[in-house]
Amino acid sequence: MRLMSKKRILICIDWYEPGFKAGGPIRSVANIVNELKDDYEFYILTSAYDLGEVEPYKDLPLNEWFDDGGLFLKYLDKTLLNYAAIKRNIQEIQPDAVYLNSLFSKVFTLFPLLACRRYGFPVVLAPRGMLGQGALDLKKGKKKSFLLISKISGLYKKVKWHASTKEEEEEIYKTFGRKARVHIAQNIPVGQKLSLDEILNEKKTGTTRFIFVSRIAVKKNLHLAILAFKQLKTKQPCTFHIYGNIEDQEYWDTFKDEIKEGDDLSIDYKGVATPAELPAIYANADYLVLPTKHENYGHAIVEAWSNACPVIISRNTPWKNLHVQDLGWDIDLKNFDNLVKAMQEAVDLDFTSYVAQCTASYNYFKEVITDNEVIEANRKLFADEN
Repeated sequence: MRLMSKKRILICIDWYEPGFKAGGPIRSVANIVNELKDDYEFYILTSAYDLGEVEPYKDLPLNEWFDDGGLFLKYLDKTLLNYAAIKRNIQEIQPDAVYLNSLFSKVFTLFPLLACRRYGFPVVLAPRGMLGQGALDLKKGKKKSFLLISKISGLYKKVKWHASTKEEEEEIYKTFGRKARVHIAQNIPVGQKLSLDEILNEKKTGTTRFIFVSRIAVKKNLHLAILAFKQLKTKQPCTFHIYGNIEDQEYWDTFKDEIKEGDDLSIDYKGVATPAELPAIYANADYLVLPTKHENYGHAIVEAWSNACPVIISRNTPWKNLHVQDLGWDIDLKNFDNLVKAMQEAVDLDFTSYVAQCTASYNYFKEVITDNEVIEANRKLFADEN
């Protein structure tokens, strides 16, 4: 199976394509693999289930490596989600580096880490935003205890960290100290699917269309977006369509009764959108609303811009000063009224100014986010691993 001219990279991740309910991490890894598959020989070790599912993917071989156009994959069923199986797969592949995509995953981070410490395989670890304060505040006690034990035991001592931004680099240093080895490589985004003209032709509808596209969990603050939407003052119809996997049912139950159609302000839960559906969803919306507690990157934000959809987000992301760039609003959630104000300004914006926001968003993605330096930084992520 091995192509001797290429370094062999084993990627361990809880969920991978065709799964999509886990959102950003799947896209991050898939985009790296698609962009760098000519440079490296990639092996992906993952579970046979999408997030929250109990039945494995259909029509895929389980518990065996198979070649998918030069990408080698293995989907493990429940019987092999254990340390012995993970260790055996790592020994079988003999990778030049192991790439991990979570801080707290037992099966696809802790087990590989322990195996790599035993056999000396280099590890690159992407915390995927889990060291941000907003993320650490969720289940705070357990995470604090785990991180303390991991530092005392030196679990992450020899890890090379993959930070998506300078902000995430600082989060890593804050938790693991300045001696931590960190490489910054912004996530590689998906490409633009639609032309700007195609999108703008669908914009003037007489209805202001807000969308939420993310996992439905406490971290994403969907309830704040709903509360703000219901306070809008408008003489024209406004809709708020919600797309995402209900990851936290208890959280969803606290506000699901607020989701209902109205005469002027209509809220509708649309279920989970597949990656193939997303470009049209963004292009046919006016604003993405994501008042998140923390994002180390925010694929939903970037994908909205790629489809000329301005955003209304919190300041708990790498994307700042959006209003002066005509990309939307980034607001301080310490004052809830800031979110209401931004959404109200969006509703009241004249069409010419709105088209300017759409154009700026589309061009920002094209000219800034899809920079060749981003791809080169990701390429170097594994370049010095032996």
